[in-house]
Amino acid sequence: MSMYRYTARRLLQIVPVLLGVFTLTFVLMHALPGNPVRIYLGLNPSQELADELIHQYGFDRPLWQQYLDYLGQVLQGNLGESFMRKRPVTDLMLERIGPTLTLMGLSYVIALPVSLLLGVYAASQHNELGDHVSRFLGLAGLSTPNFWLGLMLIFLFSLELGWLPASGYVPFAQDPMESAKRLVMPVITLATAQTATLMRMTRSSMVEELSQDYVLTARAYGLPERRILLKHAFRNALLPLVTIIGLQLSFLLDGSVIAEKIFAIPGMGRLFFAGAMKNDYGIIMGMTLTFAVLFLVGVLLTDLAYAYIDPRIRYD
Repeated sequence: MSMYRYTARRLLQIVPVLLGVFTLTFVLMHALPGNPVRIYLGLNPSQELADELIHQYGFDRPLWQQYLDYLGQVLQGNLGESFMRKRPVTDLMLERIGPTLTLMGLSYVIALPVSLLLGVYAASQHNELGDHVSRFLGLAGLSTPNFWLGLMLIFLFSLELGWLPASGYVPFAQDPMESAKRLVMPVITLATAQTATLMRMTRSSMVEELSQDYVLTARAYGLPERRILLKHAFRNALLPLVTIIGLQLSFLLDGSVIAEKIFAIPGMGRLFFAGAMKNDYGIIMGMTLTFAVLFLVGVLLTDLAYAYIDPRIRYD
């Protein structure tokens, strides 16, 4: 029952955090220069038309009233309407969630096992050639900006070699082969930094565990090195890694905005970028709240996973 109480308590704690995110985003959006009506109508809009749209969307009301009205809509499950696209934000997000989840899911599927394998291998070869090479690759992956890596991949594999399409997205159900070809470079772009981060954390955690007394005792008893690495040290090294794995969700959401823009993928990240460029309050607010919910759920699942990895943890 303690875990159920802990879960309920953490869910209640999410509410003020989301309210804070909502309030901060709302204030920042309205503090930015540039009225979305003026941006939408162009350089020389009709004053009558501008006044009509400003009144229609409530931009002429006091800021506190706009805040309460929009908060009431959100509490009813309505994320508002896109000013530029004249459509509900929820519908726009549902249309684009498929490509984003595909991109993020494939990136995680690749980054997680590769980083764990490289991290364990580097720790087992501590201060030897394999460790130095793995550390160099990790540092290179962390130091390479996503946008630069994506552009270099396009230049090499599309423009120079002609092996892969430079941009676009094809659903897997429509054409599996074409879909795979168009996802190779975006997935590599998004997975590189995640792999490097998790690999370095895995290595550090494993090196610390391999120096513990229980590992020395296991070696003294003649246990196979593979068993010591995977069954004993790796299990104990997982606890700090779970935290990083959960937090990587936020970095994937951020990275998807860049990757989708570079490779012209019609996902949520590209929608958010387009909304930000046009000061589309509905899209910015709706997607910021959605990203915040996904991140907080990831953190909650991370905390709950602790109990399964380390039985010493209790939620009383």
